[in-house]
Amino acid sequence: MRLTTKRLFSTLAIAALGLALSMPSSLSHTKLVSANPAAGSVITQWPEQISIEFDEDLINIGDEKTNFIVVNNAVGDQVSNNDETIESNIATVSLTPNEIEGPVLVFYRVISADGHPVEGEFTFTFGQDQPVTQVEITETTSTYPISIYIASAAFIASGIFFAIYSYRRRNRG
Repeated sequence: MRLTTKRLFSTLAIAALGLALSMPSSLSHTKLVSANPAAGSVITQWPEQISIEFDEDLINIGDEKTNFIVVNNAVGDQVSNNDETIESNIATVSLTPNEIEGPVLVFYRVISADGHPVEGEFTFTFGQDQPVTQVEITETTSTYPISIYIASAAFIASGIFFAIYSYRRRNRG
């Protein structure tokens, strides 16, 4: 059975189209759904832990510490421990006692189920109702440049070409 050049290019075009159609799903990223204490909230009793919920499951990569939650009090001292836990889509960290009132900064960096790191920060206030300088939740996601997708497509296309070329050579005799 001989493949014509037209069939070869049709096969490659279908493979490239399939790759292109699968890319948008990999470009969506995990978003913060809620936190306890909530972003922008005012609390009068210091919590024992902070929990952050996302709209997608989180993962740990091997034995490495890949998920972080760092909490700093109003003077910049770190009041979070290094005991982050991940359960499904919730990241939790325990806190050390804190007597300093004022804005509290929560910074997080987690790995979403698709393997992309997602980081962001938010603030809440500990103590009497004091103005919070930053209330909105900011998120930064790491994305791969388009060149990785182009290189992947070229690699797949060359693999398909090599497979067809080898098949044709073997069948010629």
